[in-house]
Amino acid sequence: MRFRTILAVAVLLAGLPVLAQQSIQVLPTLETDPVPGTGTVVQGAALWMHPSDPASSVLLVADNQRGLLLYRTDGTELSLLASDGVALGVDVQESVQVTGVSQSLVMVANPTLQALVAYIIDPTTLAIRSAGLTPITTTGFVPNSVALYVSPTTGRFFAFAGSSTGIVAQFELTGQVGDGGVQVTPVRTFDVGDAVVGLAVDDAQRRLYVVEQNVGIWRYGAEPDDDDARTLVDGVTGGGLSVPLGGVALYTASGVRGYLLAVNGGENAVRIYERDPAAHTFRGSFTVVADGGIDAVDRPRHLVVTNRALGSRFPLGMLAVHDSTNTVGNNENLKLVPWQSIATGFTTPLVVDTGGPTTPTDGGTPDAGGGPGTGVGTPPPEVPGYVPTDNPGSSCYCASVSVPGSMLLVLAGVLLFSRRRPRA
Repeated sequence: MRFRTILAVAVLLAGLPVLAQQSIQVLPTLETDPVPGTGTVVQGAALWMHPSDPASSVLLVADNQRGLLLYRTDGTELSLLASDGVALGVDVQESVQVTGVSQSLVMVANPTLQALVAYIIDPTTLAIRSAGLTPITTTGFVPNSVALYVSPTTGRFFAFAGSSTGIVAQFELTGQVGDGGVQVTPVRTFDVGDAVVGLAVDDAQRRLYVVEQNVGIWRYGAEPDDDDARTLVDGVTGGGLSVPLGGVALYTASGVRGYLLAVNGGENAVRIYERDPAAHTFRGSFTVVADGGIDAVDRPRHLVVTNRALGSRFPLGMLAVHDSTNTVGNNENLKLVPWQSIATGFTTPLVVDTGGPTTPTDGGTPDAGGGPGTGVGTPPPEVPGYVPTDNPGSSCYCASVSVPGSMLLVLAGVLLFSRRRPRA
């Protein structure tokens, strides 16, 4: 009887995945040039995807002393937009009609103008310029964060803005950007409570995530007719978060798979939750540690993540996380980590999916799927442990792991010992 019981347990264990580790360390492969100003400077970040050359994509960093900083994905500074004032938040939405052309719209939370200000980036020169949209303002409202949203059911285009007073405002943009005919209509406001320190929208699931300082991460409906009902994803009191809190971002995979990532500043870590709003199961956390000449991340506030391939440097996606105490020049910067380094670091690996539908991946930045040079459909040979799914057209390379062979050997030994023990 004992032999049969242990054998049954062994068979069951052999088919079950190992639970994810609670905390791992990952190494950065690159870092951005330090921001020009000293002290607390970086207030937000987003990713602009190049429409034909993913390696030429641009990291956008909101700088509260200089304006909007643009970096290449190799970490070098590209340019600085300082003409319109400083920046407290930034987001990107792809496939917006700008003067009759479908392109990405960059939206900046600008406290100098007390408005949301729109820009576009020229794919040829990577120069940034005004999108021709009148700044979005509301009397007495100073935005400190922004997230863009396109409804998957109606196609309507919205901008969310958070503030240090805890108010979130939702605006609808109708008409074509750049021709002077855009109408901006306030459609909704609600009070989160304490200061808003992070915003992200999951377009596909019509969900808005708001980080309330000193409290936690709230999930709201993103449609204009949604009420103010909210669900706490994780909190400081009785939860896994510790102050100071920071930004949130979405890693989107096919369907509703993927992850919500949140800065956990009190532990110098990033926490990972399942994207599925039914549970938002906690999968674990990671810290970015020093690697050679790149120092560790300390006191992070913001992050960007994408499942999109960004050329040969990041063929399976990338995470960029803010570092408050960069050792080079002692000015803040971002550390860049390949997504697969995070995904394979857990005992039960996370999803790696470079395809997927057009959904937000970095706090509102859309994910437009594959393109030339994205590596979609073929996993790089240097990334071990990934096998294609049963769907030949899928670009998801989902690593699976079962009970290690050493565990099975131990169980086999127990079985053998059990059979040879003399009866009492």
